[in-house]
Amino acid sequence: MLTSGQLAQRCHTSIRTVQYYDQKGLLHAKRTPSNRRAYDEKDLLRLQQIITYRKLGFKLKDIQRLIENKQTAHVLSSLIDKQTNLLQQQLHQTKSQLEGLKYLKKQLNSMDNFSTKLQEEVLSSMNMTKELHHLRLKLVVWGLIVDILLWGSLIYVVYQGTSIWWFILGFIFSLIICGKITYSYYQHSLYLCPHCHSEFVPLFREWILAVHTPNMKKLTCPHCQQKNFCIEEYR
Repeated sequence: MLTSGQLAQRCHTSIRTVQYYDQKGLLHAKRTPSNRRAYDEKDLLRLQQIITYRKLGFKLKDIQRLIENKQTAHVLSSLIDKQTNLLQQQLHQTKSQLEGLKYLKKQLNSMDNFSTKLQEEVLSSMNMTKELHHLRLKLVVWGLIVDILLWGSLIYVVYQGTSIWWFILGFIFSLIICGKITYSYYQHSLYLCPHCHSEFVPLFREWILAVHTPNMKKLTCPHCQQKNFCIEEYR
């Protein structure tokens, strides 16, 4: 049997944490003749599970469901989906806040005090980040449609033994759609130079050929002539 202190030490946590989970009904301590809490190896495993789930962000009520439910795999799968969606929302909100902070920092050189106008500009910058996220989502959806059109026409030709022109027609339509959505994305993209903090729109040829990350492109700023990874914004 383990005391509260020994259990806490084995799980690299505090005695107060052990007692807290005991009070919440997640652990079930036995009582010694001297009325002290005592735990066995099952409690050790249970506490390790609780700590792991807590680190992943699960709420105590959800952890209780996981521990007490016999269909753990099914419940865990549902909770993982729920937690993943929650974290993605938080991540998107955090990214919006970061963009707002970047925009605010860019304005520091020219601002004397935090005016109402500047507050509106910061909020506008955060909203532009949301618009950029929606634009990228549309790009993904259209990309899937192009894949379906291209592969669908190829499968139709192969399995139905029809004319190759069906595939060529599908390929042509795919190219047209790709061209339109790519140019539409370009028309709504704006870039912030990390060197001079100027916003600019690159030439389409440079834009399409530029090395990029999910949120930046390596472009030459027309204002300072420096080539850097520039932050993508919505316009």
